[in-house]
Amino acid sequence: MPSRNLTDELTTVAGLASAVVEHALSYGIDIKPICKALEIDPQIFQSLTARISLDRLCRLLETCALLSDDEAFALASITRYEAGSTGPFGYGLMAAPTGLDFVQFLDDHIQYVTHTSYSKLTLDERGAHLAWTFAPIIVKRDQYVDMSVGLVMQRAQAFATSDGIEVQLERPAPRNHKPFRQLLSRRVSFGARVNCVHFPPSFLQAQNPTGDRRLFELMDLQCRSLRPPTPEKSADFLEQVRRYLLLHVSDDDYPLAEIAPYFGLSERTFQRRLAGHGTNLNELRDQIRKEVSFNLLTESELPISEICYRLGYSAPSAFTRSVTRWFGTTPTEVRERKSA
Repeated sequence: MPSRNLTDELTTVAGLASAVVEHALSYGIDIKPICKALEIDPQIFQSLTARISLDRLCRLLETCALLSDDEAFALASITRYEAGSTGPFGYGLMAAPTGLDFVQFLDDHIQYVTHTSYSKLTLDERGAHLAWTFAPIIVKRDQYVDMSVGLVMQRAQAFATSDGIEVQLERPAPRNHKPFRQLLSRRVSFGARVNCVHFPPSFLQAQNPTGDRRLFELMDLQCRSLRPPTPEKSADFLEQVRRYLLLHVSDDDYPLAEIAPYFGLSERTFQRRLAGHGTNLNELRDQIRKEVSFNLLTESELPISEICYRLGYSAPSAFTRSVTRWFGTTPTEVRERKSA
């Protein structure tokens, strides 16, 4: 069993990476030593239902991209992907009777496939706009996003009107845009604030020639039954609140008026429940920020100014004061100690 840390609380469907072993070998890369270092069993990628740490998978993909010197490493791996390797999610997308069914299924089950900190589907006269991002603690995620969006776009190609789909990615622009235009969309852009896919009205109205309503509804039920337990069902109240704060750690404010209703409580009852555990919202937020800051300072190459932003600080000076209070030293010194 791998040693668990804060980032391992966020998971993804292991089958998303089912083609990575073979794809890495095409570059002469044996991923077994990398997987061993990351405490990943490569066999898990062949499971239709198993889950894996999102952070560990992201690190594996980023390492392969560096070793292959290919910014499109993970995206190109989808050409070796066997349809349905994500189990009911993949089969559900393939069986979607219409483009609208496809998009709504994607939105309904995005939390089954992967833990996101934010996702929102907007439907209007211009079409459907699905936006999502991840908790700031998941740092090395560009390759993972490339691959997962690429797999969705593969399934969307079953619809004759998929050419009008627009993709916007958070990742920096790659040196070579060609594989992204070929495997994602001719209308792909980079440097977005959050990841977005826009489906035009023509796609939503399109019929899937291989659609199957009964299979689609069955896969919908299976995705719901296999969805990771929510904190409300799997953890005590304190752990529920910690998970909420972890996913929203980049928010600059935590108004009780928004948090308490999320847990089905009045503000006063929410505060009383925390007090019963010997803590309060500010203390919990401070502890989460401390854990995430140490992880980002010691396990990533993100600039300190970017870490400050990801933790919801308005200025680097405020972040420096917090780090000094937590660790007795500056952010730079925390990072240097780890690398020494």
